[in-house]
Amino acid sequence: MRNHRQSSRLGRRRLTPRWGDSLAPLLDVIFLLVIFLLVSARFDQTRSIVVDLPEAEGTVVQSTPLDPLVLVLLEDGSMRWRGDLISPSRLTDQLTQLPPEQRLRPFTVQADRGVPLESGIQLLEMLRLLGWSQVEFEVSGALDATGFLEDRDSEG
Repeated sequence: MRNHRQSSRLGRRRLTPRWGDSLAPLLDVIFLLVIFLLVSARFDQTRSIVVDLPEAEGTVVQSTPLDPLVLVLLEDGSMRWRGDLISPSRLTDQLTQLPPEQRLRPFTVQADRGVPLESGIQLLEMLRLLGWSQVEFEVSGALDATGFLEDRDSEG
């Protein structure tokens, strides 16, 4: 009977692993990470460079908002520039004579509702070729008694 007990005791296997068996690989990985961080870490202090910046000289210039250049595009295809009727070729000549810094000013085109779209597109293309990048279109109602477009605020 004694042999029977020993064989049963020797024949039994553990089905659950010991806690140290599953923890050993984890400890190995943590140990390798600690070694890697110690080898790659810098323990010296970072040095900074002191720079003496110069003092600014000069005066502060107050900039004023630029008034837009206004062109009125009429229903019959004619244009008004600075109060006078003007042809497209003459307008091109006058705009090219303006100094280059004038092209930074906004350009406003006031158009009558009856102006063909093609006229507006041709005018935009001409202004783009002349160097204007800020062009606004304002569409208004009919002409008033002086031949100018009505103000948008007065339409009520």
